[in-house]
Amino acid sequence: MNIDFFPSGPAVQIEEEKRILFIADIHMGIEYELQKHGFFIRTRGQDRITRICDLVKEADPDILVILGDVKHRIPGTSYQEFYELGNLFSALRKIIPFYVTPGNHDPGIEEFLKPEEMRKKEGSIIDQVGILHGHTIPDEELQGKLILCGHHHPTVTLRDQVGVALRSPCFILGEVDSHIFPEEMDSETTTLLMIPSCNEMTGYGIEKTFHSPFSPLSRSLIIETAEVLLPDGTYAGSLHSHLHYDETATT
Repeated sequence: MNIDFFPSGPAVQIEEEKRILFIADIHMGIEYELQKHGFFIRTRGQDRITRICDLVKEADPDILVILGDVKHRIPGTSYQEFYELGNLFSALRKIIPFYVTPGNHDPGIEEFLKPEEMRKKEGSIIDQVGILHGHTIPDEELQGKLILCGHHHPTVTLRDQVGVALRSPCFILGEVDSHIFPEEMDSETTTLLMIPSCNEMTGYGIEKTFHSPFSPLSRSLIIETAEVLLPDGTYAGSLHSHLHYDETATT
């Protein structure tokens, strides 16, 4: 199994029998929702659509998989989302077959998709890889697989000796405790790859995610096995070392 990372976008491509490009957390329509909190930002929806389509053309996969939270509003669909989701899916259908595994922000997304483009929210298998958004307990058929998920928007802060910091989206790769599944298969190792957000306005520090886990998968990740990878695939250290640094810096 080959895994390729794309520095031009928070995406990963896996090749087994097919080449599959994975992205997560597009959050179309986020600008409309931010207005309710006093932030008036011009929509970047068309820029996101162009960026995603350019990434697909660069990667040249057989299939695109969107790991949930395509839209932002909960509940319902804003006018901005109604317009931009139609444009996004129309543009993608012209260049690539795709699947969506819906996230917690995606109620109503089925109105914009063909039945064959939808996957179940609890997770499914595509070319021996497990896929789900990450806000639910994974389906038991994902046990023993490499699971890709979104939902967590992971970002990492890298510091030098004088304290200068760089904050970057990142991938988290590690093993999952089998207790998350209803029936454990002791001989099977389940590996999780958390995908960073495709939306340039979102991100959540890994120190917050794993000090206060907010999903079944983040609670079940075995910290000692996990690694942090930058968007180009560069190894950025163990997850444990980043969490330990944060504990030291705040005491």
